[in-house]
Amino acid sequence: MTGSDDYVDLDGTRVHYERHEGPADGPAFVLVHGLGGSLDNWGAVAPMLAARGTVLSLDLGGFGLTQVHPRDAAVPANLALLQRFTAKMVGRPAIVAGNSMGGLLAAQLTARDPGAVAGAVLIDPAIPLVFRGYPHRDVVRDFAMTTLPGLSRIAAKRLAASTVRDEVERTIRMVTTRYDDIDPELIERHVRLSERRMSQRGAGASFEVAGRSLLTMLGHRKRYYSVVGRIAKPVLLLHGDHDKLINVRSARALAKRNPSWTYVEGEGIGHTPMFDFPDWTAGQILTWLDARPGLG
Repeated sequence: MTGSDDYVDLDGTRVHYERHEGPADGPAFVLVHGLGGSLDNWGAVAPMLAARGTVLSLDLGGFGLTQVHPRDAAVPANLALLQRFTAKMVGRPAIVAGNSMGGLLAAQLTARDPGAVAGAVLIDPAIPLVFRGYPHRDVVRDFAMTTLPGLSRIAAKRLAASTVRDEVERTIRMVTTRYDDIDPELIERHVRLSERRMSQRGAGASFEVAGRSLLTMLGHRKRYYSVVGRIAKPVLLLHGDHDKLINVRSARALAKRNPSWTYVEGEGIGHTPMFDFPDWTAGQILTWLDARPGLG
């Protein structure tokens, strides 16, 4: 499941990444995780994509094992980091795939630096709310408790009263629909990473900064749609109809605004299909590439 992991220095930031080697004549993939995630989120999908080309997944600033000052965990700072990473580690147009906040970053990179991106895959990306397209109430509660200063202290007390494994399992259950189908080793990787991050200074603050930054960006609806509307590269939008975080109605609205995109809705699928539907996720990406020989 795991590839080779290493670090690369990007203007003073030591970025943790993982590489899965693939055919040299195939496309290069760059995989971007979401808020609170890590490159481990792609542990089941990356090897499947590596059958087609080399795959690079990275820990964004403030997440996984990429440590930064909390202010550099904000979305704009991580967009700049992703741009530098793609330029240095790939050096040619890549297929950039992102989930949740990572989907927003993939879309922004494609609009901002089209020369770096051959095509974008947005998997349950962060999208502004639409009418009747609200997150599940449990998601709203948990997000508020971890991003609002007053409530974050309550969340810290809850975390102290539970085990790391409890918190990892609770989070993964919220973003998936078939927990029992997830590779146990993938869950263990997340538990080990969470235990390791407990000793990192500023990890909680990075989440808060990134979360508030993300909400601010999604609050500027016109700016959001203006940016994604500038994308001139092929886009595959995948979204689960059981996503508790980003309601599927938002994805349908985004697809309607961008009719040139390919939109695929996953029945019975939640926010992170890379966990419990890795075959479906990789299959959709490779099928999309097969229909566009110039991309891969």
